[in-house]
Amino acid sequence: MSYVALATRQFEALTDFYGKALGFAVLKRWDRPDGRGCVFDLNGLKLEILDAAREKAALELGPVGDRIHLVIEVADVDAAHRALAIHAPPPITTSWRSRTFSLRDPDGTAVCYLQWVAG
Repeated sequence: MSYVALATRQFEALTDFYGKALGFAVLKRWDRPDGRGCVFDLNGLKLEILDAAREKAALELGPVGDRIHLVIEVADVDAAHRALAIHAPPPITTSWRSRTFSLRDPDGTAVCYLQWVAG
């Protein structure tokens, strides 16, 4: 997979969420009359945010639901949790050997931080 693209009608809210609140680096951004977007580096996964209203042919957006989860693998989930600029539920240890916590972006897409643990 090269990258994941999310189209939104809340472009500023989503780019602030991934850039400012979660602290991911911007790889590329563009702003032109027929399109606006931003690409983030989510620990190796590229995430492209597209402004659905600005596309030449406006994109129809259905409900996100729980079909998509962005999973961000980290070496230390507790440190990643402490580094957030927003509130998130505390990490938990799962029965399938991980520590994880999840939150939702402004469009409702699940963003899950995951640390594999030995055992």
